Amino acid sequence: MIPGSMFIDREIDLGFLEEKYNFNKSELIIIYGRRRVGKTRLLQEFVKNKEHIYLVSDVSENILDTFSRIISKRYKFVKFENWDDFFEFLNSIADSRIVIVIDEFQYLYKVNKAFPTILQRWWETLKDTKIMLILCGSIISTIYKISLGYGSALYGRKTAELEVKPLKFFEIKDFFSNYSFEELVEVYTVLGGVPRYLEEFDDSFDIMTNIKDRILSRTSFLYNEPMNLLFEEFKDYSRYFAILNVIAEGASTFSEISAKSRIPQNKLSKYLMTLERVEIARKIIPITEKKSKRVIYRISGNFYRFWFRYLYPNKSFLELGETEQVMEEIKKTFNAFIGLAFEDIAAEFLSNNYRVGKWWYKDTEIDLVGLRKGEVAFFEVKWRDMSYNDAIKVLRRLEEKAEAVKISGKRAYGLIARKIAGKERLGGYVYDLSDLLKNNR
Repeated sequence: MIPGSMFIDREIDLGFLEEKYNFNKSELIIIYGRRRVGKTRLLQEFVKNKEHIYLVSDVSENILDTFSRIISKRYKFVKFENWDDFFEFLNSIADSRIVIVIDEFQYLYKVNKAFPTILQRWWETLKDTKIMLILCGSIISTIYKISLGYGSALYGRKTAELEVKPLKFFEIKDFFSNYSFEELVEVYTVLGGVPRYLEEFDDSFDIMTNIKDRILSRTSFLYNEPMNLLFEEFKDYSRYFAILNVIAEGASTFSEISAKSRIPQNKLSKYLMTLERVEIARKIIPITEKKSKRVIYRISGNFYRFWFRYLYPNKSFLELGETEQVMEEIKKTFNAFIGLAFEDIAAEFLSNNYRVGKWWYKDTEIDLVGLRKGEVAFFEVKWRDMSYNDAIKVLRRLEEKAEAVKISGKRAYGLIARKIAGKERLGGYVYDLSDLLKNNR
């Protein structure tokens, strides 16, 4: 387990902010992303050794008093009676380069719906200074309303925006020096790439022990995490909760989700679009098509998938402390559960050379298809150990399925599995964990 003070794998995001800072002109930057993803840690790293003021918003009516106290500790005594006083002060100190960070800025809108409009007005003055004003937020639906959506108050004023995303699989290795590469796959399947979640696991213990102690325990930070985040993101989270629950149970098409969640189809689209916007669910179409009626939906966060698959259906047992029964279920089904996450890892591995996605039609499905100029590569992805003969059978069946894909280009057929015996004899499109490990070095 990595110490919380270390800064991991945000070089591109940090480089973006440094570049903006070095322009030495006014910047109004919106930084957003799901909770726990590391936005605050990124900004703390960025502002160190720079002249800055770091403010954290909340929903209290006297937030300006809080800002006054924080600023008075570093500058002359100030007392902000209103937002005009606050922005007047910022204008007065922005003759030289200074970074102003307002973290969780969406709460200011909850307290005062006029805040975006006031900032919009003041930006006409501040844009002639050397201020670098960074607004950072986590409640995506609110941030979209006030700063990202077309027609929002800050849409035409912001100079840049940055979405801080979860780490990719190949970026999480520094969190767990004691885990094998296979164990990293298991961790990623459970927690995804959210740094705050990764910090919860202790790599001096095995994966199952961590699941038991750090997720299934009623006192653990992760026990109610998805429920808490949905409650904060949405005013009425019950329908979003129902949608995610049925997707976790196996519903994937629009009609299946509507039927199982009991949300009418004429209302379901709005909820799914919102879940896509906040990146809790994702819509997938066959990679060979730009638009398609063949759409499936998946939960996009691995921890959400794990929580809705194992914790939520078993909450009655967990509330009574009957953890072992739930652990037995996890142990019996975990290898099968890894399959979907391993497809994402395989897609990340292949994305260095291809544009990668899924393909399906009726009962025929191909796990991954890679496209690049003049070539189409078809891949099956299996989270299991395979013999040479098993691999041959899978590749032959893949060739048969690929005949249904109407796309031009030189064709190649491949396989990605946990371990493949004799893979050297199968050609250059066959990979197992040893090949992925080489990519990770």
